[in-house]
Amino acid sequence: MMSTKVAEKPKKLSVRELRRQASALLKQLSPERLKTAVEFMGFLREKEGWEATWDILTDPKMMEMIRKAEERRRAKDKKAFVPWEEVKKALK
Repeated sequence: MMSTKVAEKPKKLSVRELRRQASALLKQLSPERLKTAVEFMGFLREKEGWEATWDILTDPKMMEMIRKAEERRRAKDKKAFVPWEEVKKALK
């Protein structure tokens, strides 16, 4: 009787390992292919930004929060905002 092996779930790689692998692969490419890879990575970065923007634009609660903040800003409601200097201090 033959035994069937269940397919193992691929191990999830850490970001550090993925970057190491990407770097190693980039080092093996010709200059022409390297240029193509860099252009594609730029495309992916831009796509990620557009996806994040789309997530916000399609979230009714988030858009309502943005509208209210814009109204407060136009009304110069200083109590609704934290001064930039305080934000910088909090980040230190």
